[in-house]
Amino acid sequence: MNCWQCDRPAHGVCRFCGRATCRDHARKMPYIMEIYQGENGEHKAVVVEDALYCGQCKPREDPVALKGLR
Repeated sequence: MNCWQCDRPAHGVCRFCGRATCRDHARKMPYIMEIYQGENGEHKAVVVEDALYCGQCKPREDPVALKGLR
């Protein structure tokens, strides 16, 4: 698999979009693995601080409504 940007051999894939990336183009970004409600009602998240990010995709900051799913 080759890097999405430079077509050289990739070293990983973006956690957000799945594009392959080489070491030169790889970035890091926090990734929320799970959100849950603690015993006291407070919402908490399990976060990976340095997930692999391609630098090209644009993960949204706010959740997107998925209408029609049940």
